[in-house]
Amino acid sequence: LQDDPTVTPLTPNPSIAIVKTSVVGGTGAVGDVITYSFTVSNEGNVPLTNVTVTDPLGTVTGGPIALAVDGSDATTFSMLYTITQDDINAGGVTNQATATGTPPIGDPVTDLSDDDSVLEDDPTVTPLTPNPSIAIVKTSVVGGTGAVGDVITYSFTVSNEGNVPLTGVTVTDPLGTVTGGPISLAVGGSDSATF
Repeated sequence: LQDDPTVTPLTPNPSIAIVKTSVVGGTGAVGDVITYSFTVSNEGNVPLTNVTVTDPLGTVTGGPIALAVDGSDATTFSMLYTITQDDINAGGVTNQATATGTPPIGDPVTDLSDDDSVLEDDPTVTPLTPNPSIAIVKTSVVGGTGAVGDVITYSFTVSNEGNVPLTGVTVTDPLGTVTGGPISLAVGGSDSATF
């Protein structure tokens, strides 16, 4: 006769999920700040400890924390990101964060963030609207006395009034051929010597 215990296996199934959302501060201009928030959830059947969030865009503040089974946390982790000209040129910021948690047994589990669901891993897209705009001022100087055959010299100042750089900038005039160009204009740039 034997007195072996009855073993009833219960399989640990650790799982973690993260949702990343964003709010653009100011007007979305260069130097304005995007605030990212992270909601981390325990989607498995065992508790998780040492739960952290990392993001290639910057340093995530908060944590580490523990998450009970079915636990969720939307207040601990956050990150600030300063908008660059490259972000506006691209029309926005797109990326993902990673959540990591350690189960009682086995290796840590990870998840790439989604923008609105614990079941998906889509990047969070924060649109930044490009607003190209150009302006031109035309001035004239009359040569001589303004008699027949005297020459009027026109000068042109072109300015980038938008939030993205401009290339291939040219000036045309139905009165004649404009010399100079094409040029490029950085955001806020102006040129009064080329044309």
